[in-house]
Amino acid sequence: MRTRVFELDFGAVRKGFRMAASTYDEAAGLQHRIESDLIERLSLLDLRPQWILDLGCGTGHAIPSLARQYPQACIIGIDAAFEMLHWKQAHPDRRSEALCADVRALPIAPSSVDLAFSNLLLQWLDDPGPAVSEIYRVLADRSAFLFATFGPRTFAELRGAWAEVDSDPHVSEFMDGPAWGNVLMRAGFVEVVLDADVWVEEVLDLKTLAGHLRQIGATNRHVHRARGLLGRKRLTTLTRAYERLRRPGGGLPVTYEMLYGLAWTPLRLTRVSGA
Repeated sequence: MRTRVFELDFGAVRKGFRMAASTYDEAAGLQHRIESDLIERLSLLDLRPQWILDLGCGTGHAIPSLARQYPQACIIGIDAAFEMLHWKQAHPDRRSEALCADVRALPIAPSSVDLAFSNLLLQWLDDPGPAVSEIYRVLADRSAFLFATFGPRTFAELRGAWAEVDSDPHVSEFMDGPAWGNVLMRAGFVEVVLDADVWVEEVLDLKTLAGHLRQIGATNRHVHRARGLLGRKRLTTLTRAYERLRRPGGGLPVTYEMLYGLAWTPLRLTRVSGA
């Protein structure tokens, strides 16, 4: 069952992040702030994990924080973009490993992981159901899945400006909290808790926003996205539509809605043979 209409080209998503590996950390201030929020939330949980997955680990920025939080744990950073995993060469810590893999088909044994951590990965999946089911599969009983993803108000201004240009897909669509709750519970998770936060940042102009999105590999990856250059007339229409939102004496607003989720695996009883 599909959960949204926007059809992402996952191959293009992966290529975008491969190309952005060298510029990602410099431009990923927002991503690092959300990461810090997730790490802080972990400190409120009574967890003693031995095995941790950092799903969509990117450049491995969260690995040191996770290692400090859980010095007894082994951490596996997983990302589909191989170029993002060069952090392992620079930090050959025996308690961490890097693995290039697709979250929808994890090369991890069932019920072998105690904590799954994911910062801004799941919004890049056209249908998150298979990935969430995989995460459930690899988690042991009474283990936690903590994640952050974008909510539907993200890029509201950009989406509205594009609507004045044409009806083509230009900005990703993001699921809301109830939809994520349904996906998690269908996979088998229990005690699902989701909350949202909205941040509004400012950019100098539309060109600055576009450049920032390229630096972090977050440009339009719809399967039916336009491949050619944006014509001058359409660019002018887009720019004027966005410029009407400029704040007095300031820049153009960019809204980010963050959804934070926590879900647990239940105590799964196994039928004893002959019982």
